[in-house]
Amino acid sequence: MGFTTAIAPAEALIDLYRRVPLTALEDFSDNQLSTITSQSQADYNTFSSILTFDSTASGAADTRINLIATVNARRDTLFDVLMQFIAYGVARSTDKGLMETQARSTIQSIKDGGEKLTKELKQVKEDADNALKEIRAVAAEQGVSQKAVHFKDEADRQEVLASKWLKLTYVFSAAVGTFAVLSLSLHKIPLVRPESNFDAVQLLSSKFLIFAVLGYLLILAARNYATHKHNSVVNRHRQNALLTYKTLVEASGSGAQDIVLAHAASCIFSPQDTGFSSSTKDSSSGSKSVLELMTKSTTKE
Repeated sequence: MGFTTAIAPAEALIDLYRRVPLTALEDFSDNQLSTITSQSQADYNTFSSILTFDSTASGAADTRINLIATVNARRDTLFDVLMQFIAYGVARSTDKGLMETQARSTIQSIKDGGEKLTKELKQVKEDADNALKEIRAVAAEQGVSQKAVHFKDEADRQEVLASKWLKLTYVFSAAVGTFAVLSLSLHKIPLVRPESNFDAVQLLSSKFLIFAVLGYLLILAARNYATHKHNSVVNRHRQNALLTYKTLVEASGSGAQDIVLAHAASCIFSPQDTGFSSSTKDSSSGSKSVLELMTKSTTKE
């Protein structure tokens, strides 16, 4: 009850329809298209009957024989109907003028597509370059910020030390003041009251020695406070110089980048005066380096 013998004739029918070029359908009239449609619909119904064949139905054997016979005899009839359409399609496909027109149209469409793709690729490249610049800028700023943290940490540490020495300065100042007040009536205490010139000299020398020690400690605490406070301010200044360097370079333009870099490096790495020693900084060297850099930048331009 199978349809194995109908496979080859069915493939031959389908092959006839494939020989009619799809590009030729637009040249046919409505009546010609209706003819092709009615023929294909009839064959479609036959194939559908084969696919939905029920071998258990009554008269199934006769139905099967009729379907196979229809498929076997269908090829010659269909060829007589489609022959003119197949011939026109072959002639149309071998028309050199039409082929040349189609080839030009295809080439032009390829060129248009290529130009569009080139523009899109160019835009994508520009977007990628802009994104890369932004990524590099962010990475550079992030790197600068990370390095500026070192100066911030040092400034915080120096600020803590400065506050400690400031407290000690207050303590020694209070000690000096307290001893100064007590020394006014110290000679009236019976235990230390001078009874001779020698005792008076010893009392005076003791007062002077205590005042000298307390005064030295007061000066030492004040100097340490000034030193750590100075170092805190310097490191804050270095941190700000490092954080604002990028902005200054972008605002100054390409010609003055070396000058800005020299000033930033001088601010960050140059030695600073301390609270224990001071030195007169020679400003002529800095001015000289700036003039040299300005000369170089002018020469490059």
